[in-house]
Amino acid sequence: MRRIRHSARASKPGLILFLLLSCSLFADPAEGVTVKDAAGRTVHLGALPKRIIAVGEGPYILAHLMYLFPEGRERLLGMEQRGPIATEFIPLIDPDFPFDKKFLAMNPGPEQIAPFKPDLVITRGTKVDARALALNRIGIPIVFLDTEDFEGYAGDLRILGQVLGNPNRAEELVAFFRERQEAVARGLADLAASDKPRLLMAMVIPRGERIAVQVPARSWLQTRMALAAGAHPVWTDTAQPVSGWTVVNLEQIALWNPDRIDLIVWHSLEPAKILADFKADPRWAALKAVRAGEIRIFPADAYGWDLPDPRWILGLQWLAAGLYPKRFPGFDIDRELETFFGRLYGMDKAAVASRIRPLIRMKLK
Repeated sequence: MRRIRHSARASKPGLILFLLLSCSLFADPAEGVTVKDAAGRTVHLGALPKRIIAVGEGPYILAHLMYLFPEGRERLLGMEQRGPIATEFIPLIDPDFPFDKKFLAMNPGPEQIAPFKPDLVITRGTKVDARALALNRIGIPIVFLDTEDFEGYAGDLRILGQVLGNPNRAEELVAFFRERQEAVARGLADLAASDKPRLLMAMVIPRGERIAVQVPARSWLQTRMALAAGAHPVWTDTAQPVSGWTVVNLEQIALWNPDRIDLIVWHSLEPAKILADFKADPRWAALKAVRAGEIRIFPADAYGWDLPDPRWILGLQWLAAGLYPKRFPGFDIDRELETFFGRLYGMDKAAVASRIRPLIRMKLK
């Protein structure tokens, strides 16, 4: 994240710019708001939206972002539902969910969205798609959020702060993530490239009666997380998909022969069983990381800490502290859990212990 420097003495041009920005941030909501979204589009809203719908890939991620703001909880009218339930997390913090929300079937078009009369539609991505063009034609504004990029995440929060009329909360959130990113960066500041462990971060998914192992795209958050945590992601040496996940076989993994393996386990699989099966498999057992006991399950509660969900900051902290425990001697994942869910979602320690902790099915320490 870019560090913001404050000067004790502001020049007149700088003071004028500050006053202009302040006026735009705290303008009369009746005058509307203008934002530049992750797709590079300038979107003007005639008034602060009161009826917001989240659609597209990972709509629960958008819902979780909305719930970072007190106004978001009220103004999220509904969301696309891509699984048996819309989100496993929000019911833990909102007793009225899902009764006070609307749900759309997968891949809704304008004809499914329009009857709900939203003031705004939000979606993930950086490129305008056919749905956005169709919604614009019928007068429904749509705003794109990035979520796959650390820098972009701050922009996403500021966009939501603008459209929800709460830029102060957006800046609090940006500072929360920035402080933790910078703490990781400071701990790794003098790390030599030769000292970085060769890491395999791979997703394990069911494929019929078998399982498949996949690695993330170079541009995806999981790869960025590995780099930011001070690792050398081995999959970027040879497997460099532009987007999505790429299946890799054990022969390729053996060629990489990583120093550490972190397995992101698909939600329908049992993490402890996957870990035991991999350790018992002679082909996996021959790998350097497995022989050294450096194979772990990447954490998750209701959702994985590798996802472009607000939880990614927990994943980054956990990964860096696990790779370099001597560089982060004061790191306490239990304290970070309480801080994360407390400051971002208003959960007290008892709620974190009773609602979040039981969902974590892997060792955190």
